[in-house]
Amino acid sequence: MAFIDVPMTSQRLRVAERFWRAAMVSLAITPLGMSIAHRSSPVYVVLSAVLCLVATSLEGRIRPFLRRLSAALTSPLGLAVLAFVGWTLMSVGWSEFGSVSLRAFGEFWLPIAAALILALTLPKYLTRQMFWILAGTFLLSGIIIVAELGTGLVLRKAIGVRADPFIFNRPVLTLLMLALPLTAWILDDLRRGAVWGLALLLFLTAVVMQSESDAAVLGLAIICLTFPMAWFVPRVTFVLVAFAVLVAFCVSPLVGPIAAQLIPPAMHEKMASSHSKERVELWQSFGYVVREKPILGSGFGISPRMAETTIAQKVPVEHQRMLNIGHPHNAALQIWVELGAIGAAIAVFIAFLTLRAVWRLPHLTRCASMALIAGAGPVALVGHGAWQGWWAASLGAAIIWMQAASRFQTETKS
Repeated sequence: MAFIDVPMTSQRLRVAERFWRAAMVSLAITPLGMSIAHRSSPVYVVLSAVLCLVATSLEGRIRPFLRRLSAALTSPLGLAVLAFVGWTLMSVGWSEFGSVSLRAFGEFWLPIAAALILALTLPKYLTRQMFWILAGTFLLSGIIIVAELGTGLVLRKAIGVRADPFIFNRPVLTLLMLALPLTAWILDDLRRGAVWGLALLLFLTAVVMQSESDAAVLGLAIICLTFPMAWFVPRVTFVLVAFAVLVAFCVSPLVGPIAAQLIPPAMHEKMASSHSKERVELWQSFGYVVREKPILGSGFGISPRMAETTIAQKVPVEHQRMLNIGHPHNAALQIWVELGAIGAAIAVFIAFLTLRAVWRLPHLTRCASMALIAGAGPVALVGHGAWQGWWAASLGAAIIWMQAASRFQTETKS
């Protein structure tokens, strides 16, 4: 703010340009950073946002930025997100572990706020050179993951850091999300883009199959199905994605009993490596929690301490053990558990407004964006906790790159 009324100088503009470049590089190295430190994506996204704010200040453009921010927050989507923020904060008031809820609030909403700042500032500066840097760090990250897992994490063991194979699930999922804006850029900007896009897909498939992430395998399969569908039958795909979102939230409180009835023991044996039986038991246990507080929920971010709450004591004894897991491994169910029907309704509204915004994008990035949503959905419904900062940051980074890819297509058409 201190730079608002200071006259422009060529020196300050040169300094601002360096900050813009640093912000772009920070965002571009996210996949590489994740392959080294598997929860680090918020660091790169938040750092990039801070650098963008400094550059904006140096250029004396804080007031225009604040006007854009105000316009974004008062749009239908912005108001819906603010309502969700407000509801999550209100729910801290009836959480039995307020400090746990507040930590979850900060972990989730900080990268979301950073992504908003980036969305309003950075996409117009992202150049084709930066997409090449992203492609390079993407490939290097995949190579590191495959090499580490292929050698039994020898290097990590040698230097005495955490060496569990599943820690690479997070960077693999980050690559899965970033692959879509990269694909949109490749198909639009490179000669023989279809060939290079296929090569990227094959490389990503090799990385995903080497990992232990069944969620990534599922997400990749859905993406490979959704992208061509969105290309050839966009309206049908749009309706199917919207319907899938609605069904996921409507069914999630009952997903445990439904899955228990539909999945036979023989199938559980075949899917033992993905812990399907344990997931079903987990969904059943948290489903009972929803029944106890269906409207308001138990409080934002309380799932890691759910087993210690008074609500847990009301769950049938045979289902209490699974409440110690930490979260239900289903984002829609976790929203029901912690924020109740009100939080679930707001989340669905946000999803529909997001889909409406996606529909207005150029055809190629619209296809990639629908595939991004379709791929992220199943991952969130079978994998990690809903409020994990690394996931919010990775999705945020993918959205920023998608905005830049969309800008290139708009410029090409004009």
